[in-house]
Amino acid sequence: MSTATDQQNLPQEGARYPTKYRRNIPRSKNGCLTCRAKRKKCDERRPCCTSCARTGRECTWPVSAEIPSTNETSESNGSAQQHTTLPSRPRATVPTTASIPEVLENTSSLRASLTFGTLSNLSSSSRPLYDQYLDMTAELLARGPSADGNPFINYVLPLAASDSLVMDCVLAIGGAHMAVLEPDRPQLEVMTRRHYARLLEGLRKALCDDAACPFGERDEDKKLYTLLILIMLCIFEGVQGDNSGAVYHHIRASRHYVMELAADTYKPSASKKTEHIRGFLLEIYAMFALKLAVTPRGLQEENPVTVDPFLGSLEFLGQFKSRGFMLGFGHRLFAMIPDISNLLEKRRREELSGSTSDGLFESYKSLLKKLDSLDPSSDVLEDEDACPRYQQSTAVAIYRTALILIVHSAFHQDIHKNAELLAEIESRIDKILPLCWAVYTSKSPLRRMMLWPGSILASCCKKPEHVHAFRLGLNSNPRSPGGVREAAKAVELLWQDDDPRAYGPRGLNMVMKKHGLSFSMC
Repeated sequence: MSTATDQQNLPQEGARYPTKYRRNIPRSKNGCLTCRAKRKKCDERRPCCTSCARTGRECTWPVSAEIPSTNETSESNGSAQQHTTLPSRPRATVPTTASIPEVLENTSSLRASLTFGTLSNLSSSSRPLYDQYLDMTAELLARGPSADGNPFINYVLPLAASDSLVMDCVLAIGGAHMAVLEPDRPQLEVMTRRHYARLLEGLRKALCDDAACPFGERDEDKKLYTLLILIMLCIFEGVQGDNSGAVYHHIRASRHYVMELAADTYKPSASKKTEHIRGFLLEIYAMFALKLAVTPRGLQEENPVTVDPFLGSLEFLGQFKSRGFMLGFGHRLFAMIPDISNLLEKRRREELSGSTSDGLFESYKSLLKKLDSLDPSSDVLEDEDACPRYQQSTAVAIYRTALILIVHSAFHQDIHKNAELLAEIESRIDKILPLCWAVYTSKSPLRRMMLWPGSILASCCKKPEHVHAFRLGLNSNPRSPGGVREAAKAVELLWQDDDPRAYGPRGLNMVMKKHGLSFSMC
């Protein structure tokens, strides 16, 4: 298998610290993980240290049981392995959920250990891609808090430290984000494509059972590994802003492996060391599948995403410590999406056949009533690590409104001519806009979930003040990945289109087809 690390015979340990004279004072290891990863001095102010507050980075702290005492600190001129280098491990070893705190305790912090250990084997051209993933991209990928912190760091990076294909995933994702943020540096695109090519080659070998699996040699281990790579490809497409519909192909390929994984959800896992990976992959898949099922598909219109029955309830996520990192609110609302998706697809086929059904229209009205009756304040997660209730209920209200507009649009071909319905939609946007703006301007991780509903709501805007507000919202984050920028461009094309049908989700789908676009809005 190709590798993301240099082919030179580099030492497995990181470079030793300089042996110049230092004061004989033990180093404090009580600083935040972010400062330690960056090798910066931390003033240890909680909950957010001065350095993180100044740079706008996420300030992450180890739990108290994981903070080494000053008696456990090493002398400053010891070897790197004595300090923070992650010991090299055989490829078939993967940290378990239980071992994550041990890694933190034994190496000062997960971030620091990976930085020192893995980067010592990366080429100088690949190292910035890793830094990008660690410092910025991983934070943007997580859509909510969880008991296990950010799985894109705490789960993925230990794997990347011992598996070259997972490392290629990390480098491709970090590189894609860098290329979006710095389009005037074409070499970033070259480096990213290099890792992406390695990733595709590694996936081909995994599909042919011709790749070493870090989880073990059992059939279920290999399937889990293949699913991990496919899901990371979905993440990559969103970060780079692919607009050709590649994510739809990846999620359909993932479904084959997810169905088997979901069938065993409530069974005791034969491999406890991969339990956290199972939860990680199932929640990401659920997020993608549910959103794609109700997203205007553009060029992919004829290829709907199948939403399987197990997604009709998200209770299965409760057994995993990572619950909430992607779907941290509104589980009752999300559980309605399979029925909504099924209704939308029936309506699409009905239009294609030129027929109409009173029964289908009654289902539409019944579904609208059900959506309107859902109380956002009651559809929240009560986990200790979950976002505050008011943030969750706000997000639920926004998603509920977007789903209502999706359903309205599906059942009214000439919605732009229906004055009564247009007035109702305008009123709904008037009410929900302050909530949208509150989320867009907040520091809540739930704001990273606002691309899909924001795009749907924006497609229904006619008032100049509504258009202006959503334009600001969709373009508010200068660090946003490519998928956000593609969605903002598509909505802008809709607003600028003179065709009166260019309105709402149906109009957005028309404009996307006109311009050859198809992307996830996830």
